[in-house]
Amino acid sequence: MRKFFVCAALLLACAFGAAAQDWSVSAGTEAATQYVWRGYAIAQSPTIVPTVTLNYEKDDFSFEAGYCSITELQRAHYLEMDVWAAATFKGITFMALEQGCGNNLGLGGYDDNFELTLAYELPFEFLPASISWNTFVAGDDFNLDGSRAFSSYIELNVPYEYKDFSVCATAGAVPYKSEILYENEGGFNLINLSLRTGYKFTVGDNFEMPLYAQYTYNPLFKDHFFMLGCSLTYTFDL
Repeated sequence: MRKFFVCAALLLACAFGAAAQDWSVSAGTEAATQYVWRGYAIAQSPTIVPTVTLNYEKDDFSFEAGYCSITELQRAHYLEMDVWAAATFKGITFMALEQGCGNNLGLGGYDDNFELTLAYELPFEFLPASISWNTFVAGDDFNLDGSRAFSSYIELNVPYEYKDFSVCATAGAVPYKSEILYENEGGFNLINLSLRTGYKFTVGDNFEMPLYAQYTYNPLFKDHFFMLGCSLTYTFDL
């Protein structure tokens, strides 16, 4: 947790170094038929995800700090708590994430992980895509022999939006061995092929209510998932 707060403080310092304006806070809750994370079904029954974020945006720079918790409703079981801070400048994003997990994630019983992400938005108007590299650098992330895994995940997203309708295609892969976290015993493997469609309802000036449907296929384990979800978010300026 200390590593997260150090990175978050640095990102927050960058944000406060800008003009003290254009800040906002968003709060909301998302409900989904199940929780699918990077090609793995963490929960098979409906989940609820309350989220709150602090946002800043000015010219080519933006900052976000947030918190969310994930609970499986059928068993009233807490699955995960995430806190993060991210800064974006001219299409390049750096994010620090502290992931605290419950005891029955189904992926090895992790307690606490710290992940760093570097993402880049491709500078092509005809291809609004982004690519990210995500690596767990600390926490309960090991291989079977006890060595630190530095589990990593690469993801390519290709979104398309038309008015309030959106579509996003995602391809995600594990670049090297991660025997426990991703159950990948070899080298490069695709683990997440997803297609998500959504429609965003706007309620008044501050409320948004996106609805979405998502299909996910995990080529490594030949698993298929289909999920539905909706969220309600209220945003107000500071």
